[in-house]
Amino acid sequence: RAPWPTPALPSFLAPIGVALAAALLSLSCASGEEAEVGPTATVTSGSLRRLVVATGTLEPEKQIDVRPRISGIVEKIHVEAGDLVELGQPLLEIDRELLEVNLREAKAQLKSSQVEARLALSALGRARKLNAEGTMPEQGLEEAEARYEGAQAVVERMRATIASLDVQIRHASVVAPMAGRILEVYVEEGSAVSSVLSVTGGTMLLSLAATTSLHLQGLVDENEIARVELGQIAQIRTEAFGADKIFHGVVSEISPIGKRIQNVTYFEVEVAVEDPDGGLLLPRMSGDADIITETAEQVLWVPETALHYEGESVFVQRLHPAGEGGSERVVVELGIIEGNRVQLVEGPRAGDIVILR
Repeated sequence: RAPWPTPALPSFLAPIGVALAAALLSLSCASGEEAEVGPTATVTSGSLRRLVVATGTLEPEKQIDVRPRISGIVEKIHVEAGDLVELGQPLLEIDRELLEVNLREAKAQLKSSQVEARLALSALGRARKLNAEGTMPEQGLEEAEARYEGAQAVVERMRATIASLDVQIRHASVVAPMAGRILEVYVEEGSAVSSVLSVTGGTMLLSLAATTSLHLQGLVDENEIARVELGQIAQIRTEAFGADKIFHGVVSEISPIGKRIQNVTYFEVEVAVEDPDGGLLLPRMSGDADIITETAEQVLWVPETALHYEGESVFVQRLHPAGEGGSERVVVELGIIEGNRVQLVEGPRAGDIVILR
C-alpha cells in the first residue's frame, strides 16, 4: 500500500515547527553528542617580544682595494679569493728586474760623482791657498767653489735616485695592509699594472676585508623605524646556516635619511654581529636581523589563527565552560605580535579555550 501523504503544516504553525526542531537538537547535544567545533587553543600566559626585521647582507667593518705603488708586470700571485691573510703577508710580486738594473747603474754613477766631488774639493783647497797668497784672483776661487758645489749636488742626486729605486724594489712585493680575507683578485700573472700615483689612480690588484668584525647592513620599513634604537639586541639568521643557527648582535648605527625603493621608504640600519666560532660568517652573506624593540613578561597570548575580524572589530570565539556547550564572541584588544603569537591586552582570561579558524 502507498504511504499516507504527510500533511503540510499551516503557515501560521511553521515557526512552531522550527522551534521544535531546535529543541530536539538541543536535547541531542545535552545527551552527550556535542557538535564538532574544530581545532582549539588555550589562552596562555608567557613572555612576548616585539621584533623589527632588518633584511640585508653582512658587510665588513673595513674593506680595502689594494693598488700597486709601482708600475710593471705581475710576476707572481701568492693568494686567491677566500684566503685569510695576516698583516704584512706577501700578496703578489711585480717584476723588479729592470728596477734592479737601474739600481746598479745608479750606484755606479754615484761612485763616479763621488770621485768628481773629491777632485773638485782638492782643486778648491789649492784655489783657496793661491788666493790667500795673492796669486789667484777672486773669480778663479769662485769658479772652484762652484765646481765643488756642483759635484756635491750630483752626489746627492744620485743618492736620492738610489733611495727611490730601493723603495720601488721594496714595493715590488705587495703585502697585506691589514689582517683579513681576500674577497677578490682582479689581475693575473703577466698583467701590466700602473702605479697608484698615475693619473688613472692605479690598477686595482685585489680587495681585502677585515673579517674580525662584520655587521649586517639591512633595511627597515619606515613604519617600524621609530621603534629601533641604538644598543638594542638583535638575533641574526643567515641564508647559509638557516633558521636553526642564530648569531647575536647589537644595533650600532641608524641612517638619519630614508631610501625610496619602489615607492616604499626604508631606513638603513647596521647591526654589529658576533661570530664566537670565528670564520663562519663571510662578507656578503644574506641575512635578517630580528631586532628586539620591546619585551613583555607574563602576558596573555593566543595563536594568530584564533583571531576573527569584522570591520574594525577583532574578536575570538570562546567556548563555554564544560557541560554548558556552545561558544561566545569576545572582543579583544591586541598588543605585541611575535611570529604566530598575539598578545591579548583585553579579552579572555588565562586558561580559556578559543576556537581556531
